[in-house]
Amino acid sequence: MKKKLDVVVVGELNVDLILVGLPSLPEMGQCKLSKDVQFTLGSASAIFASNIARLGKKVGFVGKIGDDEFGNFILESLKRQQVDISHIIRDKKGKTGICVSLSFPDNYAMASYPGVRETMSIVDVDFDYIKSARHLHMSSYYLQPMMIPGCPELFRTAKENGLSTSLDPDSDSTNTWSDNIFQVLDYVDIFLPNEREALKIIKCDDILLALEILARRINLVAIKRGRDGVIVQSLQQRLGAKAFEIEVIDTTGAGDSFNAGFIYQYLNKAGIEECMIWGNACAALSTTKAGGTTAFPTRQEAKTFIEKRHLETKGLIEYF
Repeated sequence: MKKKLDVVVVGELNVDLILVGLPSLPEMGQCKLSKDVQFTLGSASAIFASNIARLGKKVGFVGKIGDDEFGNFILESLKRQQVDISHIIRDKKGKTGICVSLSFPDNYAMASYPGVRETMSIVDVDFDYIKSARHLHMSSYYLQPMMIPGCPELFRTAKENGLSTSLDPDSDSTNTWSDNIFQVLDYVDIFLPNEREALKIIKCDDILLALEILARRINLVAIKRGRDGVIVQSLQQRLGAKAFEIEVIDTTGAGDSFNAGFIYQYLNKAGIEECMIWGNACAALSTTKAGGTTAFPTRQEAKTFIEKRHLETKGLIEYF
């Protein structure tokens, strides 16, 4: 049966208010002035969905928002990238979440109001809609407490119906890092943590050991390392790719942009090297403006960037 969607995303939805160019973090009782501000589509899952759709994939989204202006903004933002929003639920009893991000070139600090995203559970998921896609992706596993108990069923059902799957755990705001994520990882084809998340989940301080342990149960593990690029292990090989040198304005959504580029090429059946290069290119370009989707490239823009940087690209791949 021909699939209607390339990717279905199940995840959290919120807007982002990003303050850029602060001299430092504000202290209690102080006010710091930023040089710029951006109000934009937020949440890791939505940034990924918007960005991989911009690369040309047919994408659908399953999520929950409030019946308010923030919710309207999210729907319009996704619709502009031709993401199917027919399975996004509007909850009249709750509010859409918002995240305030204090952005610095190499780091960030955030404060977030989760809103109705915390109430979404497996009963809100239309499994027939999931089955209509080639690939299932979820971001922010730890930020969706009501979804966590149903995640093994969601990913298992996807695998049983021929979908490939990917998961980005994101940070755990409770700092618990529960082992229940391993019940989901048994059905995950591509695991996409950053370095801190991988170390917290495995509970060690050696990134190569964490990579090795994760790769024992997952076909493909890609650990994002910011300016240090990415390290990937499959059943056959371990590779790394250095990040592209670029002038960074804001790193919001850079990891989600990496995911979009990486999975875009994975679905095109490209090799790991190509997936890494596209992931790094999309992540780099996304940092040139404030927000996770504002500077994200089209397929042709990403291709042109990679071709222009081909000499640099040749030196990016590392073999272990």
